[in-house]
Amino acid sequence: MTDWCQSVQSGVLTRRGSLLLLCSWALPGRSLATDRPTPVKVGFLRNYKPFSYRDANGRPMGFDLDVASRLCEILGLRLEPVFDSVENLAERLKRGEIAWMGNQLLTTPENRRRFDFVRPAYASIQLSGVQHEDDERDFLSLEDLLGKRLGVLAATGVEEQARGVLGKNVKAYDHIENALHDLAHQRLDIVLEENLIADYHIMHLQLPLKVASPFAAPIPVGLGVRKGDRETQEKLSQTLQGMLRDGSLSRISEKWFGYDVSRSRVSHPVTR
Repeated sequence: MTDWCQSVQSGVLTRRGSLLLLCSWALPGRSLATDRPTPVKVGFLRNYKPFSYRDANGRPMGFDLDVASRLCEILGLRLEPVFDSVENLAERLKRGEIAWMGNQLLTTPENRRRFDFVRPAYASIQLSGVQHEDDERDFLSLEDLLGKRLGVLAATGVEEQARGVLGKNVKAYDHIENALHDLAHQRLDIVLEENLIADYHIMHLQLPLKVASPFAAPIPVGLGVRKGDRETQEKLSQTLQGMLRDGSLSRISEKWFGYDVSRSRVSHPVTR
């Protein structure tokens, strides 16, 4: 195995590895013996629909999987997804068992202590209110929801904070799709969820809903790499910027969300 292949699989690009990469664009990431793309293990969160999950047949699926596949295609690599919890993936990254984190992670202070981040190619993630498409009321804070029926994902910080303000008027769901279905049938007044997750379900389930007002400041996102791994960080950043320019990120976005997620957006009309 070449030094470049070893450096990719270990999640670290040395200075020599980067030079080998520059010299390998004629046969990018391919083994001379097999002429096959070099495999690279990339970490993904389990059951994180629509970003990374397995379908009923066990096939890896998701927006972040498609983005990573395109990244690897450009780099001449073959994606081998590794599914696990964020805590276990962070340890695997530290040990060099995966090359980078394939999900766009929130750049919170806690995550910044564990990862360095690739310059993001996506718009920020934002906790937003989801309302029925015919509902013209403005809800801008939890206090505005006093006496209203709120749906949230169970066992989350959003549920905990909402119950502290609204008490029994909060209904928690194991699956956010069920909350959105109840909202579509007007059994709830509003659901709180990340904007992209809500947009995905609204489009794919053909629900008469809209993403309305934000309930928190937007948080930037980015791919996580091992602390200090500048070579991988820079190479992924350059490749993502190339995907923005060639339109491939926009096409993947349209497939999963119906619009380009690299551009900030509050809501979109329901497709019928």
